[in-house]
Amino acid sequence: MDSTPALRDSASVNGELRYGFVVGGLRLVPAQRVLTEMIAQARIFPVPRSAPGLAGVTNLRGTIVPLLDRREARRGAPSIQPFTHRALVFDRDDSRVGLLLDTQPELLSLMPAPDDTPWPASTLSAFLTRPWAQADQNGQIWWEFNHRAAFESLARGASQADVPRAETIGVDMEEVIA
Repeated sequence: MDSTPALRDSASVNGELRYGFVVGGLRLVPAQRVLTEMIAQARIFPVPRSAPGLAGVTNLRGTIVPLLDRREARRGAPSIQPFTHRALVFDRDDSRVGLLLDTQPELLSLMPAPDDTPWPASTLSAFLTRPWAQADQNGQIWWEFNHRAAFESLARGASQADVPRAETIGVDMEEVIA
């Protein structure tokens, strides 16, 4: 039985309805008005020599989407073999970016958390904007996530120094140009 309609009916009394997701053990919600899309079994293609936090890319209706991996339990040694995993994609068109998730997203009823809520120690802490309290579970805190800042940070970390020069990978640039 689907409890979504009952939860929706109580939202006006108990709080704001938002979807929450878990990454690296941290409970997150997307910022308000951010379009998200869940891919239950995203086919992920790792990118050799990419930034450490980049899991790889996936194809979503013809758009290549970079996927960030901030989970605590990684899938093992870096590999160039494609794999599947649950992913949440933010935004649309050429702005799409995604995260690998620990669990399936869930519909929540949230209220603003107290101002003195302690911030978690996490690799994602720098990208949290505000805490939310789950209305139906006392003490359960969810954090609004600034996905744009997280992906901009990843992009800054992948500097040109990380990209091998043509000479170091055995490519004759004169042949490529000709």
